[in-house]
Amino acid sequence: MQQTKLQVKYNTAPKRKLALVSLLLASFMALMDTTIVNIVIPDILTYFSVDLSKVSWVTTGYNLAFGILLISASKLADQFGRKKVFIGGLIAFTLTSLLCGISTSIQALIVFRILQGLTASFIVPVTMPIAIDIVDKNKKGLIIGVWGAVSGFAAALGPVLGGILSEEFGWQSIFFVNIPIGIITLALATFYLRETYDHNASKKIDYLGSITLTISLFCLTFSFAKASELGWSSQPIILLFISFLATFLLFLFIEKKAAEPIFPLNFLKVRTFTFSSLTLFILGVSLTSGTLLITIYLTNVMNFSSMKSGLIISSLAFSSMFTSIISGKFSDKLGGVKFSFFGMLGMCISTFLYATLNQDSSLYYIILLLCLTGLSLGMVIGPAMGSSIRQISENKVGIASGTINMMRAVGQALGIALLTTVLTMNISNYISIAKNESIEIVNNSKILKTEVKSEIISSLKSDTKITPSSNSIVTDKIKVAETKALQNSPEIYHAEIKKQFKQQEQESLKIFKEVSKSFSSNIDKAFSDTFILAGILSFFGIITSLFSDVNPKRKYKIYNL
Repeated sequence: MQQTKLQVKYNTAPKRKLALVSLLLASFMALMDTTIVNIVIPDILTYFSVDLSKVSWVTTGYNLAFGILLISASKLADQFGRKKVFIGGLIAFTLTSLLCGISTSIQALIVFRILQGLTASFIVPVTMPIAIDIVDKNKKGLIIGVWGAVSGFAAALGPVLGGILSEEFGWQSIFFVNIPIGIITLALATFYLRETYDHNASKKIDYLGSITLTISLFCLTFSFAKASELGWSSQPIILLFISFLATFLLFLFIEKKAAEPIFPLNFLKVRTFTFSSLTLFILGVSLTSGTLLITIYLTNVMNFSSMKSGLIISSLAFSSMFTSIISGKFSDKLGGVKFSFFGMLGMCISTFLYATLNQDSSLYYIILLLCLTGLSLGMVIGPAMGSSIRQISENKVGIASGTINMMRAVGQALGIALLTTVLTMNISNYISIAKNESIEIVNNSKILKTEVKSEIISSLKSDTKITPSSNSIVTDKIKVAETKALQNSPEIYHAEIKKQFKQQEQESLKIFKEVSKSFSSNIDKAFSDTFILAGILSFFGIITSLFSDVNPKRKYKIYNL
């Protein structure tokens, strides 16, 4: 077979297959870790005794670090060797997985997750260009489809595997599982991968571009994450937004002037690349509702175990695999627009339908919505990735691959930061409403004594969630008061005293049922409002998908940028 400068010879079919297996395993592992933590967030909350806004950084930190360095890692791999960068990333990823698993504080876990995300950015963007180099040119579309399918399936399967592992072995096991996978992948990559380069790439590295992009994205994500704590109009949040805007504009200026930019702005001239990247960015934001928010709802609101929640979410993973195979097979022939459009439409519809969930929702209904999300995800990710590089010359696929993966990862990071912040604020607001409604219910009771009302109201003010123990605390105090009254009264009045206190107990039980209903209803509204926001954001992906590809049956231009 005649080879280009970038191509290397894989002498036998088994070697090709083992090389591809190493790439798929590594990509699967790194992408799965973007979502695997979602299912164990309640366990980490309890283990370290911290709040949601802090724990969300275990996920956000990984996704942000992963997204920020993808382009830089792609550039380094093109210049200095993709195999070197890939193997270095694998070793570092395996080590940081171990460090995450043995973390003794939430601060340490966040730091190690950020480092793990940085190492993942040296794995994912190089897998596709190496894979394209391994197979024949006529199978390029198939490889892109397979990579898209694996990407979607890995992200969707994360919560499933996380739920099973955490239930059986503890939440730390979701990190330890990477160690044997990493070792196997490292062995395969060492023996069966061959080194490839972009021979047109310069050895210069755009340090200023990398630094300004990193600062810019950090400021934006951190502002979203801290808004619930400080308030959107607070001085620190406003300063973070201003810093984001200033550093992003500086980044664009640097990239325009740089001889070897980390992000070639002329890529934006390629319509298919630009709109596919935007579609994947919005997909990353949308995916948060189908993984993280639903996970929190199932575990914290519906009180399902991590394993049960993971198995429920598995419907998303397996349904995405089904459409990924179909879209990957046909999008290269039919074009990606049809698949991306209907996929984003399905994502938008399913996200809005999540807003209809309540604590009495049928399990079958939840699974149906997750299947719709999964089917939609599978229709988007492969075709959008294929469309993004369709008009990009082969020697620039590496940097293009890094960019599109960055867009999706940053979308996920921003989605997590924004939607968890909005959810936290919504829960706080609706809990306040529930407390006011509940206090009114208590005060309107004509049976409860003043001291019992005060006890219930005191319990309501200190609780953020009404549980059976909330009522038992009050009933226990009623019984103590009853015992005291009986001791201080003649026996002739005991029957009447018992009757009065029995009425107090029954009334308090009735009151707590109404109060519990108010709290449940308002918690559902908090999630509903958050899902509606996610649905509105995903709507823009429908628009961008319409411009994400060319007709592959017609002749189209290849840009050698």
